[in-house]
Amino acid sequence: MRALLSKVLPAFGIIFFILIIGTIGFMATADFYVAPMDAFFMTAITITTIGYGEVIPLDNNPVGRVFAIFIAFSGIGTFTYIATSLSAFFLEGHIQDEFIKRRTLRMINNLTDHYIICGLGRVGLRIAEEIDRVDQQFVFIEKDEEIYRQFRRTYKNAYGIVGDCTNDETLISSGIKNASGIFICTNDDNLNLVTTLTARQLNQELRIVSANKSPSFKSKLLSVGANEVVSPHSIGGRRMAMEMIRPNITTFLDIVRRDKTDMFSLEEIKIPPNYIGKTLESLKISELPSTLVLAVREGHEWYFKPSHKQTFTSLSVLLIMTNEEEKAYILERLSIV
Repeated sequence: MRALLSKVLPAFGIIFFILIIGTIGFMATADFYVAPMDAFFMTAITITTIGYGEVIPLDNNPVGRVFAIFIAFSGIGTFTYIATSLSAFFLEGHIQDEFIKRRTLRMINNLTDHYIICGLGRVGLRIAEEIDRVDQQFVFIEKDEEIYRQFRRTYKNAYGIVGDCTNDETLISSGIKNASGIFICTNDDNLNLVTTLTARQLNQELRIVSANKSPSFKSKLLSVGANEVVSPHSIGGRRMAMEMIRPNITTFLDIVRRDKTDMFSLEEIKIPPNYIGKTLESLKISELPSTLVLAVREGHEWYFKPSHKQTFTSLSVLLIMTNEEEKAYILERLSIV
């Protein structure tokens, strides 16, 4: 809009200037007294090419005719510039928006194992920042066109679409059938509930994490397919309490979670099929000086500080504290059949 105004406002200023000059000029070049309103009207019909007829006769007034020609060309040219600028602004803006949206949908169709964020409110924006920080691709769905325009270029790994996240077509456009997970974080528990149900129907394997404001909605969200339900207000309250009671533990967990150091980070590694039936000892993690095995998860069961004889199953997930170099070594070991 600023770009449009920067082009159009000066043109309107020129039109106003031409109207003043034309009014004065027709009064000055006439062979008889001309009222200011008649001169102004003559100028207006000349530059707009309305052609109601000469209010001021110019039959025997060559100076007046030359002046009228000058006013006509100046005014018509300026009006044409204004009309062209307005048409180009709205037409080009619409075409460009459509092009961007169509190109985005084509790119989303090629995504796999990405994440989807439903709603870019305060919670959704924090999720987007975290996912973008770890270089994971994601698609955000936002029904507000202005919010979509504001954030569609904010994140390097993001693709945005405008739509209703409770709608099947919108979720399909976001690539839900090939997605790894979806965050449902609108400000309305009812919308979260319907979106969770719709997402689960479209992809039975999808991991769904939903936000809730009312505690009574947690069981409902879980019953319609959510894997986890998180209350931002509850987490915020617990975090504030921890900052007061155990500030050092909170700081330590933040350092690990946010990768603020190259020394170590928390990682979770899903055990591949070729390691099912083998033990933790076979990974030779004990030989790694900077790696600490925190736990092994087996479905709903947790084994903290597991034994070296812990046997892996198809549900095993390894939780470790390590650095990038030793994580790469562990992944390499797991790839060996």
